[in-house]
Amino acid sequence: MNALPLTVVPDAELAPPTIAAEPPAGPFNGSLMITFKTDRPATVFYSTDGHDPRTSSIGRQSGPAPLTVAVSATTTIKYFASDNGKDGELQTGTWVRAGGPAGTISGVVVVGEFTVGKKVGLTGPGMALDLGKPDMPKEIPFSYTDLKSGTFRLQAISDRNNDGQLIPFIDYSSDVTTITLDLTDPFKASAENVRIYLAASTTGLGTLKGIITLPRPPPLQNLQISTLDPGALTGGVSNPTMLLQQLQGGYRIFTDQMTTEYPYVITDLKPGQIMPVPSLIGFGSGGLSINLLANPLRPVTIRADETSEANFAFGPVTLGGTVTMASMGTTTPVSLGVVAAKVASLTDGIQAVLMPVLFTRNNTTGDLSATYTGNSFKADSTISLRVFSGTSALTDSLTWVVNPFATQPAHATVMVQSADQTFDIVVP
Repeated sequence: MNALPLTVVPDAELAPPTIAAEPPAGPFNGSLMITFKTDRPATVFYSTDGHDPRTSSIGRQSGPAPLTVAVSATTTIKYFASDNGKDGELQTGTWVRAGGPAGTISGVVVVGEFTVGKKVGLTGPGMALDLGKPDMPKEIPFSYTDLKSGTFRLQAISDRNNDGQLIPFIDYSSDVTTITLDLTDPFKASAENVRIYLAASTTGLGTLKGIITLPRPPPLQNLQISTLDPGALTGGVSNPTMLLQQLQGGYRIFTDQMTTEYPYVITDLKPGQIMPVPSLIGFGSGGLSINLLANPLRPVTIRADETSEANFAFGPVTLGGTVTMASMGTTTPVSLGVVAAKVASLTDGIQAVLMPVLFTRNNTTGDLSATYTGNSFKADSTISLRVFSGTSALTDSLTWVVNPFATQPAHATVMVQSADQTFDIVVP
């Protein structure tokens, strides 16, 4: 049986070309090169502005396959392939930028006036980055690359004491920013636009700066400055324990015996009026010692996106001596107490000093005696002194020194000039 002759159809139509994108639509990190490939030589038409590339438009682009398109932001592309007037099916894909290049952390350190002319660095993954010495408040860019999955802690530091070293707790430091990377998840594989604030406030908040002068920095005491509500001290202290916590939780400055001026800066303050309170805090033989300056009648106004200034000065005088008081029936050989001192004026406000003491009992007379000492009193001032004892001595003494309407009278009054002074206190 003879086979049928092969029928040739010379005008058989060829199907439209097919097209595929590599990589396919989906998330990417950093920038991406998308290649459009066809099953045979063809022209690729596409648009990235939302218009239909099958019609002539200002956004339509074209080129021979394979055609490569670079994207660095989330982009929706409409595309098709055409050959000899035969158009393939229109396709649409969205390539979503999930973040910067995988394994990177980038952003800026926002530095304020406090850092101008000082060495600035950023600690983070691996070695610290040297950010130079800013000549003005600015944003300094930074970038870490080739990181693995993990959690990283970033902290900017300014060389506050100008010793060429960047040491946390001693030099001025930003808050710690914690960032976690997961290279298996495009949306967590990088972190960009990170903003770290160093002596600068975020938008809408204010900054307070100034200088605290210490003619004779006392040993074993930390210098701190807290921001209180202007009404915190007027009319007395309703919660002395909370006030103690606020004083101890202030901005801390490490002192040394050679430095007498200590710049400070407090950031991210809400607009409104505040009362800055610098204090010297340490521990003596009888417990916590505090020396603070406060002026409830002269609050500082904080304005959004502005820097306010408040300067303070402690004095050079040391006051000390012995205190003797009746036993008040106690038979314990040793008890704790506080010698409280205060100086008040309408112009300078209050200097309040709490000096912890350790009372010992005289077995013969039953009286209690102790030695006390306090530093950094202002010169040429009249100091009121009162002695407190017992378990509530610290809070009772704090309430007395900051209360302008205290009904308890002073046990003693002493006038100090410019030299150290010894003064003995006898409490009937």
